[in-house]
Amino acid sequence: MVVLETPRLRLRLMEARDEAMFCHLYTDPDVMRRILPPLSAEAAAQSFARACKHNAKEAPGHRFWAIDYMLDDSRMLDDGKLDGSAAAIGMAALLRSGDSAELGVMLRNGWWNRGISSEAFVPLLAHGFTGMNLSLIYAQRPDDDHALLIDRLLDRFGFVRTPDKVSDRSLCRWELPRAVWHQQQNHAPPRMA
Repeated sequence: MVVLETPRLRLRLMEARDEAMFCHLYTDPDVMRRILPPLSAEAAAQSFARACKHNAKEAPGHRFWAIDYMLDDSRMLDDGKLDGSAAAIGMAALLRSGDSAELGVMLRNGWWNRGISSEAFVPLLAHGFTGMNLSLIYAQRPDDDHALLIDRLLDRFGFVRTPDKVSDRSLCRWELPRAVWHQQQNHAPPRMA
């Protein structure tokens, strides 16, 4: 099992216990507002089943992680309660297509603007380029007022906006080639916001 960790986060491959969190994210209008229209409960459950099937495959294809938040003493936080059974605060994915993959992070409302995505990107990018042997990682989303926030987030990691790479002009796309990521690894780590 591929587990990625940072000082505050543990990203573990999603499993059956994460279905409620996954379905909540994909059906929540606030979470989905800047991504896509929310899914129906049935469509979200079907999407979760497909995600788990991808995670079960040996070949490094699509990967879906649940994001757990760790307290200083490594106990997990479950909606503010300490009961030993952590609930994920969100999810991350690398959706592979050949030697590239789309990177995405979705967080439950209440966990936004805490630097979680920035922190999760560090091990996700490392895993994508070294563990999955990708040559390019990209992010894509609707081009709206929120895209400027995404610009700032992705710029810290060396992503560059590539408007010529999208056929749908209502979308923004950012790309990070492995060579650029590798070069950054020899310098100071990205600033966390």
